[in-house]
Amino acid sequence: MEINIGIIGGMGPKATNQFLDRITELTDAANDQEHVRYILYSDPEIPDRIGAYFNGTKSPVDAINKGIDFLERNGITTIAIPCNTAHIWFSEFKAGVNLLNMVDLTVKAILDSGYKHPGFLATTATIKSRLYIKNLEEAGISAIIPEQEDTVMQAVKLVKLGEISRAKATLKPVVKELEDNGSDSIIMACTEIPVILNREDTELPLIDSDRILAEKIILSAGKRLKPYNK
Repeated sequence: MEINIGIIGGMGPKATNQFLDRITELTDAANDQEHVRYILYSDPEIPDRIGAYFNGTKSPVDAINKGIDFLERNGITTIAIPCNTAHIWFSEFKAGVNLLNMVDLTVKAILDSGYKHPGFLATTATIKSRLYIKNLEEAGISAIIPEQEDTVMQAVKLVKLGEISRAKATLKPVVKELEDNGSDSIIMACTEIPVILNREDTELPLIDSDRILAEKIILSAGKRLKPYNK
């Protein structure tokens, strides 16, 4: 059987590693052979997405398209890019293959969930670009943006540095703010967030873009999902 799934990772490396673990953990497999076959193209040198959006530094588009070309040349027909902020440039990515859009997939999951006032944890670029918020507002959903946006970015940067305990402690007051401000759920719209936030850290339901994309990959590969206890 040919490998048809490709993943463009490295944004950042720790989040990519967790994403790959999620694919393994979420696959209903009784042995090695029942897991997902994929090719990982990991490029941590893809230009910084935050700087590109706010400061006009080098765009990540060429580097990501290089990854798409590599995977396509190796027979890949479905590609996932586990980085929410990179999806700001989604329309500029090469469209010769099936590119899974994690933002669209997550928005659909939010709409299906019935939550109307989700808290929103994301990078400042994802927030300011209204990548999620525009579609949510059009559906009558009011995303609650934490006042401590900069604190979220600090937590994200700490994950990239491998300082997981500090990142978790840094994010904790932001989660408390969302709980106190009437959020009925939390959207984790940055792949670094699920590295440090899980169901034991809040009573609010978590809508995890990382998990949603991993599940789509599993199904796209023709594999089974494990039952999920919400």
